[in-house]
Amino acid sequence: MHSDSFEQEIVPFIVNRLCVCVVILFLMPTGLLFAQNSLPSVSAYQVESSISVDGRLDEVVWQQAEAVSGFRQFEPREGDNASQSTEVRVLYGNGSIYIGAILYDDEPQKIEQTLGRRDEYNRADWFLVSIDSYFDRRTAYSFGVNAAGVQFDAFRTGGGGGPTPGMDTSWDAVWYSSANVTDQGWIVEMEIPYSMLRFSEEELQTWGIHFSRRIPRQGEESEWPLIPRTERENLVARFGRLTEIRNIKPRPNIQVTPYSLGRLNTYESETNPGELATQSSMDVGGDIKIGLGPNITMDATVNPDFGQVESDPAVLNLTAFETFYDERRPFFLEGASIYEFSVGPGELLYTRRIGASDPIIGATKISGRTAKGLSFGVLGATTGDDFSPTRNSGVARMSQQLGDFSSAGGMLTVFDGPNKQDEGRIQSLSGGADWDLRMLDNRYGIEGFTAFTHRNWTTENRDAQTGFAGKMWMRKRQGVINGFAGVDVFSDQFNPNELGQLRENNFIATLSEIEYQINGGQPFGSFQRANVNVFGLQQFSYQEKLDLGLNLDIESQWILESFQQFEVGTSFENIFGGYDLYETRGLGPWARPSSIEFVSELETDDRRNWEVEPEVAYTITSDGGRGYSMGLRADWDAGSRLSLSGNLEGEWENNVTAWVSNESFRSVDGGWQIGQESASPDQLDNDDYVNFNDEGMLNNILSDVEPYDTGQYYVPVFGGRDTRSLDFTLRGTVTFTPDLSLQLYSQLFLARGHFEKFRILQNPDQLAGFDPYPKRNDFTLNSLQSNVVLRWEYRPGSTLFLVWTQGRSQRNQQNPLAPQTPSPYNRSIGDRIGDTFDIFPQNVFLAKIKYTFLY
Repeated sequence: MHSDSFEQEIVPFIVNRLCVCVVILFLMPTGLLFAQNSLPSVSAYQVESSISVDGRLDEVVWQQAEAVSGFRQFEPREGDNASQSTEVRVLYGNGSIYIGAILYDDEPQKIEQTLGRRDEYNRADWFLVSIDSYFDRRTAYSFGVNAAGVQFDAFRTGGGGGPTPGMDTSWDAVWYSSANVTDQGWIVEMEIPYSMLRFSEEELQTWGIHFSRRIPRQGEESEWPLIPRTERENLVARFGRLTEIRNIKPRPNIQVTPYSLGRLNTYESETNPGELATQSSMDVGGDIKIGLGPNITMDATVNPDFGQVESDPAVLNLTAFETFYDERRPFFLEGASIYEFSVGPGELLYTRRIGASDPIIGATKISGRTAKGLSFGVLGATTGDDFSPTRNSGVARMSQQLGDFSSAGGMLTVFDGPNKQDEGRIQSLSGGADWDLRMLDNRYGIEGFTAFTHRNWTTENRDAQTGFAGKMWMRKRQGVINGFAGVDVFSDQFNPNELGQLRENNFIATLSEIEYQINGGQPFGSFQRANVNVFGLQQFSYQEKLDLGLNLDIESQWILESFQQFEVGTSFENIFGGYDLYETRGLGPWARPSSIEFVSELETDDRRNWEVEPEVAYTITSDGGRGYSMGLRADWDAGSRLSLSGNLEGEWENNVTAWVSNESFRSVDGGWQIGQESASPDQLDNDDYVNFNDEGMLNNILSDVEPYDTGQYYVPVFGGRDTRSLDFTLRGTVTFTPDLSLQLYSQLFLARGHFEKFRILQNPDQLAGFDPYPKRNDFTLNSLQSNVVLRWEYRPGSTLFLVWTQGRSQRNQQNPLAPQTPSPYNRSIGDRIGDTFDIFPQNVFLAKIKYTFLY
């Protein structure tokens, strides 16, 4: 497609479609568009003496404080009065704020006192308070206690259904609580030091505050004030007001947490295969948290060790893109929301890059907020073996609040380190500006970003690359009907992957989504509520101006009066055809077949102490491929101290057209040779080629293919792919006390693949059958990973870990050009499980103790 044609046909198509979506969004019913919510308030009561946090509320001052009551249901019947009464009071003293809650219950013997690990929002009776001490109406600190005394704390940045979505549980504060079950219900008492919060130095403070309560046996979640589901995305902005806090001063938060550990590794000897080798080590390091002012905090870590963190799961990735895993390391998780800068389907900062290639020597981050609403974060890290710096990373992020709801900001990342592809080093710079502008009482908005990347290599044979990306969306944020419409643009050289993550660039996309709450999100018939969501995506390539396809997703979720829920969905990909730029791994576009996927999921009644979620999916492709998947997830609270969960998932592919490899062919003396390695001709010598019988087909197949060089060709080979995978994951937690727990994790992952019906890509739209293709690429992947972690928080902020980790992993792939042997693909599942246990294990035994000094 020529550029003139693109501008004359495609650009008007995109503009027209976007305009239609915007008109639909802004003509949607707006409900109480211009209504201002009357936000309730509660006064805090000042105390001069200390409060004993014992779960009794027997001090006289508790009765003198104003009581909050009148909780209303969020679940199961939004807006109804709570089935059980709740009273909450707030006190404040010289150094702490105190929360006291009496949670009445007509059947106190049925209160669920389930123990669990800290920050595990388990199946139990819970009470949570969220405090917007900044009073920025965007962020809050959340503190929770269940009836067994388990603590939960998090940094809250978003909304959603229920009490916990939008929470960053990696944030850990040092605070005090007690829970006490009585013959009238149960009582919660909390003491939260001011050093754990951030607030201004004003003489008279007003904070946002929100209380929620969970009664699992009734499937009930009640709260004060009630924030309707149609306004949930902006939950913090709808908090009640906590007033009459006077003459308090922010306290410096200084925490020094050194650690020491001993580690023993066992593995298979490299010099004597089959024999055990061991390696032991001792290490020290530490973390420092310092409050540099009322609203600024510095965190630093030196020689951190994350041996107690759960292993990444094994996956089967046959795509052209790398696998991105969730961040699990506490130092990078805490406050991660400050550094979020989404660039379409990716991020400018993906902290898993830091320390991925070599150990972290040290890292520091400073974050805070000014009195005028400027939030900022700065992060720097150095990595290298033996404390020798090799890679340096830096990040700076800021966001300015505009009015009550809007914001605009920017981000910059810098990286310097060895180049992965060749010798020399690479320096990269990425950054951009983003904005979220809210209008009409926070119900509509315009959001977007513009970003760039610049990458420079020290080697002389590579030119610097500069790319850009941007988006502009119009969004309806609240109401029975919500949605957005917008455009994303990513140039072909936009690449933030030294410190960020992005799977693909080189596209222009129009996106639109509409979500409808059936019956206004209220009960009807046999249902508590239901919704329908429709999402559409049309893409074109930025550089080649190719149609990358139109995708349409339709999903619907239904929750029954009996508390079961089910979800059904259909996805249409490449409805009218479209090209894939990446499947050939750099050898041009390929016309991907269209496909349809059907998904169905069921969840059982969550009021019980067990829950089961089966899921099935079926995919059909236009060229005859089929895909199937079945999954079953189960959770069981087997008493007050033991919780178990399991997930079993199987996936099958039959005859799915997929890339096999890129092959070099050359014509020699009237015959054909193929490269022993799948590499381009300039990477192969004469000895790297072998003769094979092409059965007289290659001359015809390659006649219209542009040669790589005289008599040489470098082309993608495709095949009909069959795959099978089985993932069985088990987790269990034994909680002895709220501070002592044993956590177990194990994953058995088996996968295998087989290719047949080989074809050569002659041009983007044509695959030519090539049965004489001599290579076979059948494979199996066996993995068994286990973690056992004993965690004892022997005092607030100080923890002892005892860890055992075992890993068994092996990939078995046929030698493509060796004499044909029985394919590993044909081994039975029983044999493959046995093969997995025959793999020599790698074990890590670790003891780690850390102690937090508070100043």
